[in-house]
Amino acid sequence: MNSLNSPARRNRSEWLLAAMFVLVAAAAIGVAWGNYRRSVEWFETTKLEEKLTALKLVEAFVGTYTDYRMRHLAKGAPVPATFRAHSIDLFNKKNTSLNALRIEWLGIPGREIAIAPRDPDTIDALSEAARTRDAAPISHWRIAGGETFFRTISPSVATQAACVECHNQHLNGRPAWALNDVMGAFVIDVPADRFLAEALRDAVAIGCLVFLIGVAVLAAAVFRLQYQRRHAAVAAAIAAERERAAVEAKDAAEAANRAKSEFLALMSHELRTPLNAINGFSEVIAKELFGSISERYRGYANDIHQSGKHLLTVIGDILEIAKADAGRLELVEETAHLNDIVVPCLKTLAGRAMAGGVHLDAADRPDVLVTGDITKLRQILLNLVSNAVKFTPPGGSATVRAGLDRDGALRLVVEDTGIGIADYDLQRVLRPFEQIESQFQRKHEGTGLGLPLAKVLTELHGGTLELASTPGEGTRVTVILPATRIRLRETKSAANERTDPPISALARA
Repeated sequence: MNSLNSPARRNRSEWLLAAMFVLVAAAAIGVAWGNYRRSVEWFETTKLEEKLTALKLVEAFVGTYTDYRMRHLAKGAPVPATFRAHSIDLFNKKNTSLNALRIEWLGIPGREIAIAPRDPDTIDALSEAARTRDAAPISHWRIAGGETFFRTISPSVATQAACVECHNQHLNGRPAWALNDVMGAFVIDVPADRFLAEALRDAVAIGCLVFLIGVAVLAAAVFRLQYQRRHAAVAAAIAAERERAAVEAKDAAEAANRAKSEFLALMSHELRTPLNAINGFSEVIAKELFGSISERYRGYANDIHQSGKHLLTVIGDILEIAKADAGRLELVEETAHLNDIVVPCLKTLAGRAMAGGVHLDAADRPDVLVTGDITKLRQILLNLVSNAVKFTPPGGSATVRAGLDRDGALRLVVEDTGIGIADYDLQRVLRPFEQIESQFQRKHEGTGLGLPLAKVLTELHGGTLELASTPGEGTRVTVILPATRIRLRETKSAANERTDPPISALARA
């Protein structure tokens, strides 16, 4: 949050704001200038059309008078040029408004009959028109006497022989006129001060309006950006606080878990010593090694011994889980045949399966050697088969089978036809001390450590444990050991080949 308010960031923001302000001002000036230019162009176009219309009227009057004079008036009547001069004078006197256009007829410099041009620009324009015989109107802006005019110079061309003859009578030693000569020009001035002031005022007003709108939009954008920055800063602070709290909670949970694991490991060690004494003495009593006892006391001693062995197994499982959580569980690597792992487990659980009416069987297995902690691998299989027998009702079956994947990995599968597990409980039963039965409705003994411990020991060997189940149909647990731990057994002579009895026979033994 401090970085958002750092001097460097504030300086960048101020420079950016200033640049955007300049852009808005430039845009407003551009719009104002464009509007002013459009107004001036409209004025020029409109006034030029008015001028050309006035010239056409004057030319029409002069032409009509010329024809009428030749047909009906005596030669002493005023010449057309005089008529034109009087017409222009009357037109200028009638137009008395400030914005009315004014017309003059000026002669070619050095050959003028009445009025010669006075300003250099007009002199140059008329001289060029006379030289080139170009009658196209010429317009430009002119300032004179503190006033601004829009001037148009329209050259006048001699198109009638009578007009040429009349003008040639007043040469006074100057060159004679010919048809199509530019004999002079109409100079039309339109005062523009008032119009230009109004156009400038309107342009400034439009520019100010655009500027104000731009500033308003810029201010809204700045406020929006500031709001987003503040919101982002608050969100970042909240996220950082949540992350810090999550890290602290995680550290606290890990510390608590380590403390729990260490406590369990310590208690397991402390409990094993007296428990071993209880098991040993109860076995001595049950076997009557130091004298005979009654049948009733022998039964009590056997119950104590069996309960002690079960409790010792539970404590061993707890110790293994605690070591795994604390990261102190290690493997004692050795190599053994797959049968050396499977057969002892089946022998151990064959009696329990028979007592529970569960058919325990094993399918054919690949002839492979397995490298790992053989004791822990047997414990994995023992936990899985024990669960299969425990949760399968009488008349059901539990099967152990194995096979190799294409990549050489070993799949060890324990499948039963027991009560099954619902989908929403699959992850739960893989957690320590979790069971799907309520503690008030439990029908099967156990601590809920079998599957979690099997999973931990499998992963310790670099493998994976997969669990699939359907309620009422059964459960399938697959232990996958990587190919790096599996090796095909080398071919040996018949005399040296293994003669392990069938697993089914071992299970029924």
